[in-house]
Amino acid sequence: MIFKGASNLNQTFIILLLSSVFLIQCVQKSVDRAPSSVPLPKAVKSTQESSNPAEYEICHTRSKLYLEDQILRMPAEYYEDHSADWDKKIPIQCIQFAQKNFNGSYAYCSNQDEKPKVGAARPCLTENYTRLVYNAYHDVKDCFNLDPKSSFLQIMIESGFHVNAINRTGFDAGVAQFTKNGMLRVTERDLVEKTRRVLLESNSPSCQRIASTVGKLDVDAFQLNKRCSMMSLPQNPYRGFLLHYLHALRDQMFFKQQLVKLRPEIEPILTPQMVEQFVYFAYNRGVTGTLRLIDGYYTNRKAAGQTVKSSDFITYQNVRDIRTTMSREPAMRDQLKKSKIRKLTFMEYAIIQNQPYMANMAEARDMVRRYMQNRCVD
Repeated sequence: MIFKGASNLNQTFIILLLSSVFLIQCVQKSVDRAPSSVPLPKAVKSTQESSNPAEYEICHTRSKLYLEDQILRMPAEYYEDHSADWDKKIPIQCIQFAQKNFNGSYAYCSNQDEKPKVGAARPCLTENYTRLVYNAYHDVKDCFNLDPKSSFLQIMIESGFHVNAINRTGFDAGVAQFTKNGMLRVTERDLVEKTRRVLLESNSPSCQRIASTVGKLDVDAFQLNKRCSMMSLPQNPYRGFLLHYLHALRDQMFFKQQLVKLRPEIEPILTPQMVEQFVYFAYNRGVTGTLRLIDGYYTNRKAAGQTVKSSDFITYQNVRDIRTTMSREPAMRDQLKKSKIRKLTFMEYAIIQNQPYMANMAEARDMVRRYMQNRCVD
């Protein structure tokens, strides 16, 4: 992990910091919910080419413009175009596409120390609002030298890139839909504040903007009555995107370093693509839940007399077919759980086990490619 503009000393410090935190007993995020954006019956098609100027909503009611005053109180650089600072970028139309196709709920937050008030209308997709989110997403990606396409689908199905998206059941909040356990995982030992201090020393404008606005999280910020900590401006959406990155990094370190020790049978076939998929699963189900799914798949394949291969974990074929079957014939799930199916991918196994998170991402990828080609995702 390398920070743009950071000194070698700071880079070494951050790596050691994250490594030490990684060794702590992990608190897992485990939720029983489906992301709000996918599947969708119809997508709102974007007719704008990325080379053309983006078009923004114009709203006239305060019920949809409730974030505008808060945005305008932020320094102008946060909601004005500074894309020249980034080495890699996706078109702003990608963010607009995700925001328009989000099918979830929203909440009001006046400050970070209160409980969200569920029931807000979808924010007006003004230029200020859309560009604030676009800038925050790219500043985090740019600061940590990441491809902005890499987590686009995950943020899209989690929150639709909306600052004040909220899950009514578990109060998962903000652009990264953080829960109590997810927040605890990335805030222990003051990890966010220590990272922020290192970023302040960077000469990268992206890193400095992150460090200057995420603020300090109180030790009790994870509580429901303070869940606005993940939604309120000006700290968000920068805070949400930063914590999402730190959460994914911790999971990535686990699956790269510890998985082969705990499950040595997987070492000969483990690939970067598999690690990436496990990290996505862990964001939704936690490391423990993901390990349980991997173990179950190995047991299933052994019972069917099959050898597990790398390709079994990264194949997305037949996802739509098996999801349709589960939807139309719920009784088939129990039957398939007991069946010895000769050809069964990890994705299909997860769907049978009622763990459709990666299938949701696969369907989102198809939808985005259908309307936006490869401008937002590879």
